[in-house]
Amino acid sequence: MSSEASRPGGARGVLDGVRVVDFTQVLAGPYGTSLLGDFGADVIKVEPPGGEPFRAIDNLIAPGESGYYYGINRSKRAMTLDLKHPASRTIVERLVRQSDVVVVGFRPAAVARIGLDFESLSSINPQLVYCSLTAFGDTGPLAAEPGMDIVVQALSGVLALTGTPDQPPVKTGPSIADFTGAFLMVTAVLAGLRVRDRDGTCQQVSVNLLDGQVAMLANFITPYFLTREPIRRAGGGHPQVVPYQVFEASDGCMVVACLNDTFWAPLCQGIDHPELISDPRFATNPARAENRGELIPFLEGLFATATRDVWLSRLRNHGVPCAPVNELEEALTQPQVVHNEALTELKHPIHGSYTVPSNPIKMSGSPPRPHGYVPGVGEHTSEVLAELGFDQREIREFEAAGVV
Repeated sequence: MSSEASRPGGARGVLDGVRVVDFTQVLAGPYGTSLLGDFGADVIKVEPPGGEPFRAIDNLIAPGESGYYYGINRSKRAMTLDLKHPASRTIVERLVRQSDVVVVGFRPAAVARIGLDFESLSSINPQLVYCSLTAFGDTGPLAAEPGMDIVVQALSGVLALTGTPDQPPVKTGPSIADFTGAFLMVTAVLAGLRVRDRDGTCQQVSVNLLDGQVAMLANFITPYFLTREPIRRAGGGHPQVVPYQVFEASDGCMVVACLNDTFWAPLCQGIDHPELISDPRFATNPARAENRGELIPFLEGLFATATRDVWLSRLRNHGVPCAPVNELEEALTQPQVVHNEALTELKHPIHGSYTVPSNPIKMSGSPPRPHGYVPGVGEHTSEVLAELGFDQREIREFEAAGVV
């Protein structure tokens, strides 16, 4: 099915004509496949009869309909299928044969047990781009272990780098391992499609949450191996760049980001202390990092003497990167967020309007667009089965047997 009819504005989606079968649950996989749906792919989400458990994680939309689930499962159709039922194999094979991409998000042992492994599915469709999404990898000592976002944050070292030095580590606010995995999954699928279209060959592309978090530490890893000096959490600051952190003004928090020495002189001018520009203790970032124990308390005391707006105005007038620390409700109405059209309103035929983040990628000619609404459990099961060539008698038999 082309997704063209469901896309507002009529522009042909980048992935129009590409069918993606989504065998994933919770966050990373579902959000990644939603982004593919934004690009025009026909994404078919396969859930067990009764629906994915996360449909009811908060029940904010309605009983059994969670805001969490609605936030990450747009731009797709939904069908139910009991993958443990022997008769489901006929449906899986037709789905795979008539699709371009399959995304699987279970532990490797479960994937093999239900016959969704790369070898099995690529034998059905040699032109299939198969994407494996796991917590720790397809093989290795942790491959069989359950892995959630916070577990991966802890294992990767990301969690230990977040929080203040004198307190236990703090989980990042958003599920950063899951969302990084979602973005990497989209990249992996697009790369697989590119190779297929260019060379006519297909392959398994694999993404795991642990590798995604380790990759986020690139600017820490190389310095560590050069010096072997441990890098520890620095609260609202940065362990390598000074000052690059949260400060408290008299009425709220703000960040000041002196990313390199180019911003040091403007910062000193903005705070009306030009004598610090050439002070050997602070003139370069290595010196500031070494003497942060003197510099940071001085700046903290200074910023506490005036309001946030006063300091932000003075710093911006001198070209110093800075911003208020917005609460979520403030960030969503921030003028640049509004200008960027970073939020999209979707409308459910029963539950009404709800808001989701827009796809963050901009394209001038064929922009991605969140579309449709989160489908109900199995809303498109009969429709998809009919597209696969099953007649109404066969569909009724699947329903009666509990296969779908």
